[in-house]
Amino acid sequence: MATPNRWAIRDAGIATFYSLATGKPVTTLRTLKTSGLETTGETVYSRGGRGNPKLIGFSSNREAKLTLQDAVFDNKALAMLTGNNLVEGATGVVFIDTLTVNANAAALSKTPIGSLTGVYELNADGTLGDEVKLAAGTAASGEYSLTGKNLSFFSGEFADGQKLAAYYTVTTDATAKSLKVTSDAFGKTFKVVLDCVVRDEYSKEDYAAQITVPNAKFEDAFNLAMAAEGDPAVLDLKLEVLKDPLSSDMWSMKIYDEGDIA
Repeated sequence: MATPNRWAIRDAGIATFYSLATGKPVTTLRTLKTSGLETTGETVYSRGGRGNPKLIGFSSNREAKLTLQDAVFDNKALAMLTGNNLVEGATGVVFIDTLTVNANAAALSKTPIGSLTGVYELNADGTLGDEVKLAAGTAASGEYSLTGKNLSFFSGEFADGQKLAAYYTVTTDATAKSLKVTSDAFGKTFKVVLDCVVRDEYSKEDYAAQITVPNAKFEDAFNLAMAAEGDPAVLDLKLEVLKDPLSSDMWSMKIYDEGDIA
């Protein structure tokens, strides 16, 4: 079938980011909520004559911006946004453990790295009470001793069933992913290909459309917004379109029939 001359679109598309250095894909975002390409330019005019009307227009400063919003957070996309590498491997994280005293002792649920950050009595309303401090030897009143994952308290200090909160650092498993924002790294530039679907006005048939942005640099300002109510948080990706070194193309769009591809 002939590709359409007039068409409608109601699709956010599928965005794939490619490394400019290797040409290989870095990540593909298949859960976009919205996508958009804003293209602008500036025109200055020669004016003159009675009433000083516009006579001749000179256009320049062509710009384009690519904006994507994903319903799901993608670790690699976040890494590209921050300009830092995504690191996978075991790492230390802070853990908050709720302990129950039994026979002047309590046990941690995880294995701590080094000393505990702090141990506190838990009030009936869940707030922190007095700190229980680490003893130099045998625990005296208001102290605890630690052997492996086991805490021992001064005899009779706490009744059975007393709740305590322990703060300490633990080691994750090797599949943990680490992302960070640093003062010396910024969003990099990638080739972006956006695959979407358009519908022919005449035949009402669907056709494939592919938008290619040869050079798109992540903007360096971004926001990670989280809330306990309302819609789930979304990943906003804003990119500035740069001119391709080998052509004047800033972005291009191709419409075609996938069924006719051999």
